[in-house]
Amino acid sequence: MRSLPLKALQTFEAVARHNNFHEAAKELYVTPSAVSHQIKNLEAWLECPLFLRRGNQLEILPQGRELATSLSLSLAEIKGACQKAKQATKGDTLVIAAIPSVATCWLIPRLSNFQQLYPQITLRVTYALHGSSIDFSDVDIAFVFAHNTPQIKGANVERFRSGKSYPVCSAELLRNHEHLTHDQIAQFPLLHDANTPENWQDWFKKAQVTIDELGTGSSFDDFNLLRSAALAGQGVALCPVAMIEDDLKAKRLVQLSDISVSHDCGYYLISSETSDLSNSRQLFRDWAFEQ
Repeated sequence: MRSLPLKALQTFEAVARHNNFHEAAKELYVTPSAVSHQIKNLEAWLECPLFLRRGNQLEILPQGRELATSLSLSLAEIKGACQKAKQATKGDTLVIAAIPSVATCWLIPRLSNFQQLYPQITLRVTYALHGSSIDFSDVDIAFVFAHNTPQIKGANVERFRSGKSYPVCSAELLRNHEHLTHDQIAQFPLLHDANTPENWQDWFKKAQVTIDELGTGSSFDDFNLLRSAALAGQGVALCPVAMIEDDLKAKRLVQLSDISVSHDCGYYLISSETSDLSNSRQLFRDWAFEQ
């Protein structure tokens, strides 16, 4: 007998759970045609059909339903065993994933305070990529940025900081100006966040400034790059105050107006409900909010 088609079995379990090729493909990060190919291979290996197909509609057959139930239980058991194996090598290390802006501007400058308070907790900090899903079998706590509250199964999601953004520039750029009016801001090079290209248009509309075009200025794919350009005096940027508080206190950056944009955006702290380090996770969570 040929060896078990493990990839096809995993694919079938996802299709049976979603009752849909497209949803299973999203979960597995493959194309619907690849899912269909795996199902056909499995049916050929089993020498029996698993679904009744009526156009785009799927109806799982009795033998398919029985197989799907067994697979779900088996895969859950395998996942649990893998998590235990990972935890054994991970030890008592609390893993924190943070998007680059939070890691660089907020978390790392404050970590020494946490480590002084809780020297018994070992931390590992890694990047969370904006827009990418987080594997909470490897991560205990994550910091992300989102336009709306993320919905993540098996995780606690809390709004951590506001994403409100205000116009700022370096003190050097403002040196020859005691104060910039909203109209004068439009005359400076405007630095753009490529992820929120509409922000400057929204800001000038709220400031009741009419402009024909946004003028010159560079665009940056990452907030840390945008912040660095503002610090270097290359122009005016719309930055979330939550991430530049230290720069404002040290007067490296100057806030130019009380008008803000991106009110619906926010930074979120997401903690795994299945983490074995529940006490360490809670201590870190409480410390983060106290900061």
